[in-house]
Amino acid sequence: MNIFLLTETASGCYKWRGAIPAKYLQRRGHKVQIFDSKAPAEAPDVMVFYRAHFQEGIKIAEWCRRNGIRVVFDTDDALDLVPPENLNYKVVQQRLALYDHLLRGADMVTTTTETLAAHLRKFNPHVAVVPNSVDPEEWETPPERHNQNHQIRLGWTGSPTHFADLGVALDAIRELQRKRDFLLVLQGICAEPSLEELMQVLLIRHGRQFFEKPLGRTIKRFMDKLSGIRYEFHPNVPVTEHARKVCALSLDIGIAPLTDNPFNRHKSCIKFYEYAMSGAVTVASHVLPYSEEVSLTAKNNRDAWKQKLESVLDGDRAAMWRDQRDWVLQHRNIETAVELWERVLGGENFGKTNESPACEEVHA
Repeated sequence: MNIFLLTETASGCYKWRGAIPAKYLQRRGHKVQIFDSKAPAEAPDVMVFYRAHFQEGIKIAEWCRRNGIRVVFDTDDALDLVPPENLNYKVVQQRLALYDHLLRGADMVTTTTETLAAHLRKFNPHVAVVPNSVDPEEWETPPERHNQNHQIRLGWTGSPTHFADLGVALDAIRELQRKRDFLLVLQGICAEPSLEELMQVLLIRHGRQFFEKPLGRTIKRFMDKLSGIRYEFHPNVPVTEHARKVCALSLDIGIAPLTDNPFNRHKSCIKFYEYAMSGAVTVASHVLPYSEEVSLTAKNNRDAWKQKLESVLDGDRAAMWRDQRDWVLQHRNIETAVELWERVLGGENFGKTNESPACEEVHA
């Protein structure tokens, strides 16, 4: 099969939905070419469009239809549900018309979870669930550090779209640090070497009025909650170095707090997969998507997060981590999930509305 991927190539979304599947599809003998805003030089069997990155996408999709080329549209987020406090809100609003056009016109839509698939079927009945899956070769075998005598490292890693989500767990972390010796580790969020420098950059670039807008208020609230917490900060890294960086953080516990809103409910559990592969036990908010896959969750309030984190601090973290890692390797492993990609891109018919490859999975 000759597969063309039309996508940008610098984001985590591309890594999970493009680069990892492409690597394993190539190993199965398929020709995979990754295009970055370039028209194809030869006719492929299938063209995969990711999200809504290029205005040229409409013209290329029309070219595909004229030449009998199968069109697949992939999205790992419900872009029509992005809230105003999200960093990417304005950019996404400018792309919604393109997103809608590609979504409605595709021969098949691929996505990450059944929750998101149900939403997307309002626009296109042909939706297949192909979950995000880890590439085991990218992750170093983590040391058995959970029973060692060292300061516990409790951490979070992610993009600058999660200020509100992080705030969910910070009050509990502050209270726990008053009686327990652990360090909060934060990685990602910005390119600046410290969060204080980020605040200065935002002030200089946008003025004080920025902190009166939805995004600015969310960032300020996050910084206020972070005050008084002992933490270590690491800036973001290129997507090609991300797995190595997460492993280097040496986290004992990885947190995945998530506010409960329509946009977040349609996400997938990437943080869980990354923590499990790096050696950390995951504690997540008891909201979709984590409530369907993660074994250790807390309701979104201070007391629930405090109790859950304390139970993990006192529990057998080695056993907790092994159980979570084993689940990820069994259910979210590209070495087996590549077969789902192969079947969907190859045009196998999974039904008009509700059937998809993911119905064969066993969920936690």
